Amino acid sequence: MYKNLIINYAKNMTINDITEFTKKNNITISEEDKMTIYNHIKKYYNVFFNNPISYIKKLKGTINDETYYNILILYDKYKDLL
Repeated sequence: MYKNLIINYAKNMTINDITEFTKKNNITISEEDKMTIYNHIKKYYNVFFNNPISYIKKLKGTINDETYYNILILYDKYKDLL
């Protein structure tokens, strides 16, 4: 439903947007994980919409386990907006 809005946001997002989002959701994230997620979003935002769970699973092992599980929780929370 909000796919185009989310894609446009992803194209223009900054690292500060991730910082603010994690703060708002009381999530602690390392700078390394933040950069990894930011770079993946900027590079692969279109891929994500083809198969979100498969794409999220690709992040496992590249980020901290706690960060990975927080992403799964957030995906579950917001997936109906896709």
